[in-house]
Amino acid sequence: MKKLGINTAAGVLDIIASIVYFLAIFILVGSAIEEGFTTGQTSGTETMRNILLVFAAVCMVLHIVGLVQSKKVGIKLTGNILGIIGHAIYLLLGAALGWVAMILTIISAVFTLKDNKIPEGK
Repeated sequence: MKKLGINTAAGVLDIIASIVYFLAIFILVGSAIEEGFTTGQTSGTETMRNILLVFAAVCMVLHIVGLVQSKKVGIKLTGNILGIIGHAIYLLLGAALGWVAMILTIISAVFTLKDNKIPEGK
């Protein structure tokens, strides 16, 4: 069975995202504290937050495309569904629940990279 390239890309980005989501809270809080003491403005923190949100949105779109393609060729959808949920949590709730998004993206990466066919007869 040939693997879908979109699922491989989504799985690799999930691994990267899990690391980014873990570090995001430390990066954003550190940046906010540093800017609070030096400049009094939060433009750098907002820029970093926006970059992380764009990254989560790109990953989510990749999982949606992977979900559609996997459905067409009969590959299990578990990894893509978990990826959509994990990245949506980060998009909606931000770094406050980044650890939940991190756990879901780790599990999503495992299932997405596994890339199993649906058994015949089910």
